[in-house]
Amino acid sequence: MKKLICFCFIVILSGVFYTSTYASEIRLNINGQHLTGLPSPPIIRNDRTLVPARAVFEHLGSTVNWHAGHRQVSIFHGNDVLVMTIGSTTANLNGNNITMPTAPIIVNDSTMIPLRFPSEAFGFFVDWDSVNRIAIIDTRVTAPPTQNNPPPTQNDPPPIQNDPPPADEQPHGFDDSDLPPPPAPGGNLPTIPISDRARNISSSPITAIPHSPTTITQIQSPANTGAYVIMASSAISEVSYFILADNRIVIDIHNAISSVTGDIAVDSSVPVSEARAAQFSSAPLITRIVFQANPRAEFSLSLSSDRRALTVAFAGNNITDLSLQSDGNSDSLIIRGNIMPSVRVCTAGFPNFLTININNARMLANANNIESGVFARNFATGQRADGSAYIRVYVGDQWPTFTVTQSDNAVIFMMHHGITGVRYDSARREIHICRSTGFNVDIGQIQHVDEYLRLRYTLILPHAAPMLGRGEIGVMDGLIDTITLDTDPFGNARFVFNTGRVLAFSVHETAESFIIRAHLPSDVRPFIVVIDPGHGGWAPGASHGGVVERELVLIIAHKVMQLLDNNPSISGYMTRWDNTGVFNQRRAEFANELGADLFVSIHANAAELSPGVINPEPNGVETWYNFGELEQSSNNRLTSRQFAEIMQRHLRNRTGAADRGLRYGAGLVVLRDSNMPSALLEIGFLTNPAELARLTTPAHQWQIAHAIYDGIVETFTRFG
Repeated sequence: MKKLICFCFIVILSGVFYTSTYASEIRLNINGQHLTGLPSPPIIRNDRTLVPARAVFEHLGSTVNWHAGHRQVSIFHGNDVLVMTIGSTTANLNGNNITMPTAPIIVNDSTMIPLRFPSEAFGFFVDWDSVNRIAIIDTRVTAPPTQNNPPPTQNDPPPIQNDPPPADEQPHGFDDSDLPPPPAPGGNLPTIPISDRARNISSSPITAIPHSPTTITQIQSPANTGAYVIMASSAISEVSYFILADNRIVIDIHNAISSVTGDIAVDSSVPVSEARAAQFSSAPLITRIVFQANPRAEFSLSLSSDRRALTVAFAGNNITDLSLQSDGNSDSLIIRGNIMPSVRVCTAGFPNFLTININNARMLANANNIESGVFARNFATGQRADGSAYIRVYVGDQWPTFTVTQSDNAVIFMMHHGITGVRYDSARREIHICRSTGFNVDIGQIQHVDEYLRLRYTLILPHAAPMLGRGEIGVMDGLIDTITLDTDPFGNARFVFNTGRVLAFSVHETAESFIIRAHLPSDVRPFIVVIDPGHGGWAPGASHGGVVERELVLIIAHKVMQLLDNNPSISGYMTRWDNTGVFNQRRAEFANELGADLFVSIHANAAELSPGVINPEPNGVETWYNFGELEQSSNNRLTSRQFAEIMQRHLRNRTGAADRGLRYGAGLVVLRDSNMPSALLEIGFLTNPAELARLTTPAHQWQIAHAIYDGIVETFTRFG
C-alpha cells in the first residue's frame, strides 16, 4: 500500500515555519496575486496561519458551507469534502477523521481555519515567505519542491515527529489511495453558468426540531413520479442542503443513521444522472444524499406531518413546442421544454408507428399543425396517468433509422435512411437483422468485444456489411443509449452498443432474422465476481526494488481473469484494465452496479521503521475484511469474514507464505462501501527481500492467481 505516513508527516510539519508573533501584517498570495479585501486579516495562532474560510477558499474555486447548529464549516472542492469544527483539531476528510495541527476559531464573526492543512489536502502548493511574511498558495502545481522549503529560523519550533505505529500495523496505516488525483494546472472545480444551475423551489423551509436519533430505512425511487421519498424509522430532526458548482445537490439529514448506502436507482422521470447515499458522519450523525442534477433542474424538499418521510420532488417538464424540419432525406422532430426532456423511444408499433415517451412531463404543445415529412405522416400527443407525456409518430411505407440528440432545453428526434433490414425491438431489447436482405452469418464466428469499463460492447459479424448500410439507432431506454452500425477495416459488419450500464449480449437466429439480444450480466452466468487491482494512475501504492504495487497487482489480476474466463458459471469483471487511476469509492460502486456476488481487491504490502527507512522483517500474506463481525450467517448466507477466511487459507496453502491471518479494516472504502461479501488481499511484502524476489516471478504470480481463483470457486460452491 502507498505510504500515507508521508502525507501525515507533511501535515504534521504544516506550519513549523510560522512564528507565534503578531508583529507585522501577514499577506496572502494566490497564484501570484495578493488577495485583498478579506473580512478578517490572516492571523497566526499556535504557530499556524489562519485565514477566513469562505473568502479564501471560494476564491480558490471551492464551495464553503456553514452549519451554525454544529459550529461546523464544510469545504467542497472537486470530489473532496472537508469538515472542520470550531475548537476541535479533528477534521473529517472524505469520511475519514484526521488530526489538524490547530483548531478553527471565530474572530469578529469570521470563521478562521488553518491555511496549509485544507490547501494541501486539496492538492495545492503551499509555501511561506518568512522574510516578507507572505503565505503562498498556487493551484497550478500540486506539491512543493523540496528545495523551496525555507530552513527553520531560530524562532521556528522544531519539527514534530510521531512515533511510527507497530510494524504489524504499519502497512495499512500508510494507505493514501483514497486521495484524489492532483488537479490539472489551474485545476479548480469546474462550474456551470448560473442560468443552468439547479434550483430549490420549495414553498417553505424545513424547521429544525430536536428528536432522538433516527435510522434511514429506505429510499423509494421515482418510478416515473418525479420524486424520491426517504423513509426514516422515527421523526427527523433537521434537514439541510446545498448545491455545488457542478450541479450536485447535497442533502444532509442530521441526527440520522443510514441503513441505505451506495447508489440509488435513477429513473428517467427525474433530471438526475446519478444518486447515492452514505453515512457522511458518525459524530455528529449525518446521512448524506447526493443527486447529480441536469441543467436547470428544479426540486423541492418537504417533510411529512410525522417527519418520518422526506420527499425530494423534481419539477415536471412543460413540453411547450413541437416542430418538424425535413430536408428531403431526413426528418427532425424538435421537442422543446422548459428543461431538457428525458425521452424513451418505443418501437412496439412497428411497422406503423413509434412512440416517444417523455418522463415527468406535461404535454402543452399541439401536434395538429405539424406537417408531414419524408418518413413521418401524422402525429398524436397525449398524457398518461403516471405523469409522463407521449408523442406518437405514424410513419409511411419506410421504417426509419432514428437518432436522438440533445440541445439545450430540447431533444431532436431524427429519422433518416442509412440502415436497411435492421430494426430495434425496444420491448425485448433486441436487434433484428432480416434475412430478406440477403445477409447471412455463422453466429459461431461472431467476435464479442466487451469494453465494459467504457460502457461499450462491440459485435463483429464476419460478413460483408454494405448491404446493411451504416448509421446510428437512438434507443435511449436507460440501458442502451445508441447502436452504431459500420464496417471494420476488413469489411465486416460491426455493431457497437453504447450502453447506460454494463450489459452482456447474445446472438441467436430464427427463420426470418438474426437476433442480437441485450442481457443484464446476472442473466448470462449465475455468479459475478469483481477483481480489483489496487491503486493505479495517480496512486502507485508501495514500491521497492524497482517493483511498483499498482503494476504487480495488475499482472496478477489479469491472470485471475484468464482463469475465470474459462469457467462457464462465473462472470469476472475488473475495476481497471491498465494503469488508469480509479477512486476507491468508484471501485465499490462498480461492483454494486453490477450486482456482483463477490469483490476481491488485490494489494501488496510494505513496512517501514520510519519515513523512508524500510523494515525488511515483516513477511507473509494477510486478508482484510469489513463488517463481517456484524453480519449474521444464517440460511447458508456468506459473510465477509467467512469469505476472508477462505481466501486467506488458499493464499497460505498455495504460496507457502507466512500466515498473518485476518485483519478488520473499518476504514477501507472498497470493503466498507461494497454491498457484497468482500476481501482485500495483501499478497506479500515488497520490503522483504526474499518475498520480493518471489513476487516478481511468473510462477509465483500464477500460484497467487490460482489461490484467488480457487477461493472464489470454493465460495460459490459452498454458499452459491
